[in-house]
Amino acid sequence: MTLTRSIAIICLCSLLLPHLAGQQQDPSVDVVHLSDSQLLKIESMATDSVGGELEVPNVFTPNGDQINDYFEVTTDGTTLYEFSVFTRTGNRIYHSLSPRIFWDGNSLDGQELKEGVYYYVIEEEGGVNPFEKAGFMHLFR
Repeated sequence: MTLTRSIAIICLCSLLLPHLAGQQQDPSVDVVHLSDSQLLKIESMATDSVGGELEVPNVFTPNGDQINDYFEVTTDGTTLYEFSVFTRTGNRIYHSLSPRIFWDGNSLDGQELKEGVYYYVIEEEGGVNPFEKAGFMHLFR
């Protein structure tokens, strides 16, 4: 767990715990107002683990032009993900277990794959409520 995530959890618990436990005697005394910038900072600490949303691209072009050459999903870099890519017929052609969700459009043995539609499955390893996402992507060369 990262330091910023730990700090965010501690802050949220200290703000919400008295209310959830029914210990507030005068609700107007413990009301905390956060500015928009403070809310944005707290939201930015809410990373991709335990049910968070990952922004997954649906097109990439591994043609060497340095633009969208990789299928890559931004993560916090600490959460471990199992990432698999399948053909339209269900054959698994790529697999990784890493904090980085990344694919260069080649099979595990280095073969350049054809243009087309491929399916992916992303599963977070561990955690109380592991994150799962599946979908498809277009590979254009």
